[in-house]
Amino acid sequence: MEETEEVRLNYAEIIKNSFEQNDWNFTFKQIDDEIFFSLPLGAKNLPGLDVKLIVDTDGDCKIRCYLAKGVAETRRVEMLDVLNSLNTRYRYVTLSMDSDNDVLASYDFRIFGDAETADRQVGAMIFIVSRIMDKCVPKIMRVIWSGDEDED
Repeated sequence: MEETEEVRLNYAEIIKNSFEQNDWNFTFKQIDDEIFFSLPLGAKNLPGLDVKLIVDTDGDCKIRCYLAKGVAETRRVEMLDVLNSLNTRYRYVTLSMDSDNDVLASYDFRIFGDAETADRQVGAMIFIVSRIMDKCVPKIMRVIWSGDEDED
């Protein structure tokens, strides 16, 4: 019996080609075996989502998006409480706050299968994550805006 060499798909290139063929609005930068995509997306509560998608050749994917920047230090504890509450409600997206008090939404997943399957998986994950982020924005912004009256 003759052994056949396994064909490895380059998922980063597959997703890039799919975005191009489907006229997605995106920019990208390739670093080593990963392609970093920037996808400007609109959502009901946050029309200017700048979603970052990182895809490596093996199919490991990361979605990242900042939902708020520079939360007031006086609102940090309250924001962390809201983020913890949202993290228990939505299982696909993890919300965190970095050392600059920026609120980050993140989701990691792996794609597999042929090019068509991988393309559908990425599209579905971007849709799901964007919807969840959009649902989280009002609670996050309430915390940010609740501090505005203190500054007048």
